[in-house]
Amino acid sequence: MLNHIDFPKLGIHLELNPVLFTLGPFTVHWYGIITALAFLVIITGVLRNSEKYGLKQDDLTDMLLFTAPIGIIGARIFYVLVNWELYSPNPIDIIKIWEGGLAIYGGIVLGIITIFIFCRIRKINALQVLDHLAVYLALGQSIGRWGNFVNQELYGPSTNLPWGMTGDIIQRTTPDLVHPLFLYESLWNLAAFFILAWFRKRKKLEGEVFSLYMVVYGCARLFIDSMRPDLRVNGVNVNQVIGGLFALTFIIVFIYRRLHLKKQADADTPYQPSQYRDVLDRIEQEQPSVPSSDEGQNLQSEEEPSEVSGDKGESSGTLDDNEESVADKEDSNEEPADKAEPGETPDDKAEIK
Repeated sequence: MLNHIDFPKLGIHLELNPVLFTLGPFTVHWYGIITALAFLVIITGVLRNSEKYGLKQDDLTDMLLFTAPIGIIGARIFYVLVNWELYSPNPIDIIKIWEGGLAIYGGIVLGIITIFIFCRIRKINALQVLDHLAVYLALGQSIGRWGNFVNQELYGPSTNLPWGMTGDIIQRTTPDLVHPLFLYESLWNLAAFFILAWFRKRKKLEGEVFSLYMVVYGCARLFIDSMRPDLRVNGVNVNQVIGGLFALTFIIVFIYRRLHLKKQADADTPYQPSQYRDVLDRIEQEQPSVPSSDEGQNLQSEEEPSEVSGDKGESSGTLDDNEESVADKEDSNEEPADKAEPGETPDDKAEIK
């Protein structure tokens, strides 16, 4: 049976059979194929880059073999418990998982418990595994939400937006165009994948990537599930409450661990003086000391007598030079006793004597 899905304002009309094919007694639904494709993408991504992040492929393969089915069971159990009024009349419908009906938080809780038990047995760092898994889990969720599109699930209230959708199954509930919540969550998870892949190379502690995933996905639940008419208990959307609690809890955990890391790093770092300390010390050593006012007066009083004595020495020296010059003048003014008379030679004067 063909179902039609329409985006009238975009001019899109699709006719889809929720059953892909039938093989004897087995019926293969599009929902199951898309969900299997999502798991295949998760497994391929986890195993492909495992060695790069210090994880062994054999350990991860064994872990996924246990975690994947348990996660699906947990997601189904959670959905059934929240929507028990849908399954209480005919409990056999609980096993009809191909008709849709998975709540991701049930899968996350049971999946995390399984991973911690497995890692404890294999002696693997569980936080390191969760960091690696969270990146590809977001990508797988982005793909898996298109199974809700085929089944015309996960839609919101009426809208006049250009991308409002409808379909024959949706029209059983409302004739109006509705918000395609599956599309919102698919795009949100795709953005989360790129954010987590970017942050994985910049994390400082094991478990930070998983914490960021829980914060981002919790915020998605707060926003998107506020418009969901299902998954409500006494009018309260369970996914929205759980998403808000998870987001708040992991924000606190993330900040606390970062602050603790910073405090520990500060305690382990030895004291290092400023790079300008040596320069300042050198300047202080080279700068001459400035004497105080008392010291300056003492030095001035000690220098004054020497200057006075020096002036006196210079004055006495000047007087002696003046006396010598006067004596020289007197000697030059005396007549020589033996001066020869005119017309006499020195020899004649000798003979007279």
